[in-house]
Amino acid sequence: MEQQQRGARSGLRRIDRITRKVGIALCWSHAIAIALTAAEAILRTATRWWVISWALTAALLVIWVLLRAAQKGLLRGAASTADREADPCSPEEPPHYDRAA
Repeated sequence: MEQQQRGARSGLRRIDRITRKVGIALCWSHAIAIALTAAEAILRTATRWWVISWALTAALLVIWVLLRAAQKGLLRGAASTADREADPCSPEEPPHYDRAA
């Protein structure tokens, strides 16, 4: 059991690190795409470098969204295994009300 928790923690740390790095790359890619688009609009050149940077931004966005969804799933799984308290809304557990006489 403890080994599973350690494995889950290391998996969570790994996906956190990867998600953070992809997020940073996404921000830089977006900034570069905006700068290249603005430079082309101002200089009126026909180089079309901005198309590549926007395509990279879109690809990084898709990767980041998938990684973030996986990260959220791991966080929810870790939270549910850590808190094994009975759910008060569960049909298996009758609610316990504090009834003062």
